[in-house]
Amino acid sequence: VFIPLERALGRIPQSPLRPGWRTDVAYFFASHVLVQFILILVTAWTTHIAALAAFPSLQAAIQSLPGWVQFLLAVLCADLAQATLHRAYHRWHWLWRLHCVHHSSTHMDWLAGSRMHLVEIVMTRGMVLLPLVVLGFSQGAINAYVILVGLQAVLAHANLGVRFGWLEQVLVLPRYHHWHHARDPAYADANYAIHLPLVDRLMGTFRLPCDGSWPAEYGVLAKVLTAAKNAEMVKIGFVQN
Repeated sequence: VFIPLERALGRIPQSPLRPGWRTDVAYFFASHVLVQFILILVTAWTTHIAALAAFPSLQAAIQSLPGWVQFLLAVLCADLAQATLHRAYHRWHWLWRLHCVHHSSTHMDWLAGSRMHLVEIVMTRGMVLLPLVVLGFSQGAINAYVILVGLQAVLAHANLGVRFGWLEQVLVLPRYHHWHHARDPAYADANYAIHLPLVDRLMGTFRLPCDGSWPAEYGVLAKVLTAAKNAEMVKIGFVQN
């Protein structure tokens, strides 16, 4: 689906076999193709924990809502949890060691989103699904959310130069998330949401140029570090000079 879309509507003319595609294909089969297995593992432990922290009255209230309302609330709750964890990935060194894998790609397209450390995938899925299970959202609402996150995660990284206008203020679309991957200090702490820019507005991390511009380059941003810290991070491949 996305390869012909990017060929027809791509912002940057580039071949699907662009630099780094082999690495991303490897991550695609190691993560996306195994996502069902990962979800089984994650659901197993989130359900077990949820049983220890159940809130019957709250769960009953949520389950009494129409399915579409549950779905919208699930998206908001999941995005709040995901964005909070996402920011922690950027701020805590031991989590950044996992997350920097995702930011190491210097070319953005539908496949670039697959480049994620397996441990990060399991952690993120668990921490995002846990509140949905604890709060008692119906299985249908959770399944609908899982489908949405699978599609939107690919779309957000896609090489699509389409102007979405006011929708960019409402939904996380390619230009919004591309700025999160920009090698630009002004966007080093921005755009953590994966679904709703509203979440970044609440967190104070919303950044989107009004002129419709896109990042000039992508990849891991070199940070200003002490000599010892810089040497440590260069040794494990965090800083690109």
